[in-house]
Amino acid sequence: MAAINTSSNDPLYLAYRSVGQSADLIVPAVALNLVSLVGIVFNGTVLVVTVKSSSLRGSANFLMALICLCELVHQIGNNFFLVVVISGTNFVSLLTAGLFLTPSIFAINCGLMAMLCSAVDRLLSVISPLKHMDILLQFKYVYLFSYLLICIIYGAYSLNYVLANAFENAGNPTTGRLSEPFRGPVGHKFFAGTIIISLCCTCCYVSIFVLIRRKNYVCQQTNTRLLRSLIIILSINIGGYLFNLTIYQFLQAFGHMFGSPIRILQFSNIACILLNAAAGSNAIVLYLNSTEYRRLFKKELKMCLERFHSKNDQRNI
Repeated sequence: MAAINTSSNDPLYLAYRSVGQSADLIVPAVALNLVSLVGIVFNGTVLVVTVKSSSLRGSANFLMALICLCELVHQIGNNFFLVVVISGTNFVSLLTAGLFLTPSIFAINCGLMAMLCSAVDRLLSVISPLKHMDILLQFKYVYLFSYLLICIIYGAYSLNYVLANAFENAGNPTTGRLSEPFRGPVGHKFFAGTIIISLCCTCCYVSIFVLIRRKNYVCQQTNTRLLRSLIIILSINIGGYLFNLTIYQFLQAFGHMFGSPIRILQFSNIACILLNAAAGSNAIVLYLNSTEYRRLFKKELKMCLERFHSKNDQRNI
């Protein structure tokens, strides 16, 4: 762990390095973590029903679970910001933040690639449904492991350049927010990668829509459901990352227009909250658009309520 460079001229560091616990920092951290907590529960629920249900063993289910797992780990990383500001230290070195946030940094990038893998998988299933099914029947684990390996490689690659930057600028003060290791040139690289992945996902889903529209045996109802799903996926999951990154790029260029550095942090925190709301929306999207997931969610909720009532009854005896 590296010590903070006390000679840093970072405006936020100069303003809050010696004030101890401050509502200016604690309130944004608490708000962010409350949203993250909801997302952790929702994404965890998707993982639970996927593991427990034998009906969710398809490639789409696997990749959806992988996305939820990555988002869950991503959102757990927001706790570090809360711990730092509640402790009253308010700042840690960039290297310390980078090392503590390593799982979340890896998960963010792994999750982005999982979104692309999911789009590619859906495209393949539409281009050649029988061939796709045949591959799953004969080489299911090899097929799924290939996607997992691609996600791991991309996550490791991205983590490498983020941590390399953290080591080069080890003493820079940070509040422990997950966005801070992505500052500067590293942020531009991450932004470019996210744009490319988002464009590829968009191309895949647009291609899916066009292909299905051309297939005469697909009914209009299916087209409507697909279009609705496309809008949800692009606007919430992928759009959340793009919106967040765009805000950060804007603040880096024009942040001085917002006055004090704490106002910049609070404004950027709104973007973080929206991103985490998007990251936690997977369960809601699945509940609204999938009969099978909806049935399993209700079943799991019913079981939890029965256990809760059973424990209460035992205590009252």
